[in-house]
Amino acid sequence: MEDLPEVQQRRLSTSLREVEERRLVIAVDYGTTYTGVAYATPIGKRALLDEIDIVQDWGPKMGNHMKIPSVISYSLRSQAKEEQWGTDLSPKAIAMVHTKLQLEALDGMHNLDFQYIVDHGGDKFPRKTPEEIVMDYLTKVFDYLLKAVAPFTEALRKTIPVDIVATIPAEWGYRAKNSTFRALTRAGFNKRTFPQLRDMLLVSEPEAASIYTARVLKEQNGADFLRVGECFVLCDAGGGTVDVVSYKVTKLEPNFEIERVTLPTGFKCGSIFINLAFKKWLKGLLGEELYQILDQAQVVSNMSSHDAEGERMRVLMKNFDVHKRKFAKGHRSIKIDLPEPFENLNKENIVVGGQITITYEDMESFFEPCANKIVELIENQREQIEDIRERVRLKNVFLVGGFAESLYLQETIRESLDMRELDLQIPKTSWTAVVRGAAIFGIEKSASRVTMSACTRSYGVSLHAPFSDIIHDVRDRVEDSLAPIMAKDQLLWLIKEGDLILSNEPKQVTGPITVNLTETRPRSGTIPIYAYDGDRDRLPERLANAENGLLIPLPSGW
Repeated sequence: MEDLPEVQQRRLSTSLREVEERRLVIAVDYGTTYTGVAYATPIGKRALLDEIDIVQDWGPKMGNHMKIPSVISYSLRSQAKEEQWGTDLSPKAIAMVHTKLQLEALDGMHNLDFQYIVDHGGDKFPRKTPEEIVMDYLTKVFDYLLKAVAPFTEALRKTIPVDIVATIPAEWGYRAKNSTFRALTRAGFNKRTFPQLRDMLLVSEPEAASIYTARVLKEQNGADFLRVGECFVLCDAGGGTVDVVSYKVTKLEPNFEIERVTLPTGFKCGSIFINLAFKKWLKGLLGEELYQILDQAQVVSNMSSHDAEGERMRVLMKNFDVHKRKFAKGHRSIKIDLPEPFENLNKENIVVGGQITITYEDMESFFEPCANKIVELIENQREQIEDIRERVRLKNVFLVGGFAESLYLQETIRESLDMRELDLQIPKTSWTAVVRGAAIFGIEKSASRVTMSACTRSYGVSLHAPFSDIIHDVRDRVEDSLAPIMAKDQLLWLIKEGDLILSNEPKQVTGPITVNLTETRPRSGTIPIYAYDGDRDRLPERLANAENGLLIPLPSGW
């Protein structure tokens, strides 16, 4: 290199530095109704908006879209060989929908009587928990991310540093975060795919949306829009949850920076609750018997924690969604054709020749609870800003997310803001604001970022449990005249291998431990915490079966 001219040396040096510093940043926004994926290959930590790419190719039968429906089906394919996820479903498919909302709920379909479902016209489903369904869905998403970054080649992908960012609702607890993390890593977003994976980052959906929206509106509206010290409210209105939070601009150059100034607030009042209100109204109109014919998946929804839709309901809701987006204050009545076999149905002058009429009053009743709750959330943020001791200026409310496209919601919010002399801003790219903002978050990697990692072992304790002939080994049965019949030395696993560990908070597990104390027994003692290196899906339940594979790293006292 010393023999090269100075100019060529500088160019080569820059090229080598670029190779060393360039990395791949992947952002995943798994949503209740739609999912988006963004990626970028920045040099350093400066995020340029036009260098963030959105995955749009989801396969030949899906079309090119910036997001893909968060839908998957386990039904058999037809002769057309459908993909059975996203928009490509077989005509008779029963689709799992809104699964994100079940991540903090029950364990899904483990206790279903599947013969009952088959007898009532349903499909045979595998026994899946919500986490497993999300994993299966994200595996499909992952496959198309790999195709999008295919120009990197497998060799480059194994050498380039990678950061992955996942978005979550502001109000989510550990259980849902853990399920999301595990679903992502098991779907392929992990170190096996990207050997140089540095960080897996977690960002709340409203924070990600704020990062992107403030910047893009600042670029569009010029220097006088958003000054240092000015506050704004960000409302991320998605399909399931609506999150609202406020930020203050702290820096304009060289990088645009904001800081949160209020406690985030959220509620399940997204656009799917309009759909649910419509379905409830329709069920009351048609009656139970006819509605069961229309909603073929109702038996699955009723017997599990999963929401599901069959072919007829999918067709109807697709038509309803078209009208839902256009609905505004003062809108005329809406007419929608019911699918077969209801093409000739007549009922109560509301269904004529298979066509239902939804009056303005009925349609507004579907929207009003959600819209009013969102106005309440925004007003709560305004009040929090007013309580800030230092004097700050609030001028704008940013509205993003799929529900932000609703004309009725926009009008309802504007009516409320006009009284406060506040402006409502809706970026043209509001639908992808969260995933774009997550990519920026991953590029800039602030010092306060939250990283995710997997627990490398399973940890548990050995306790006596009330004896059950069905669950326990008879060899563990112990009897005591002073206590019920117990099963001795049963392993209770507190955290399992692969579970989420967050960098900003300890993983705590609490629960009661009963100790029978006698006059001679010490009032204090220790309980060993066992570590196990084996597969989390094959954890031993009895201490007697596990002693060769257990380690005892530390005691816990009482």
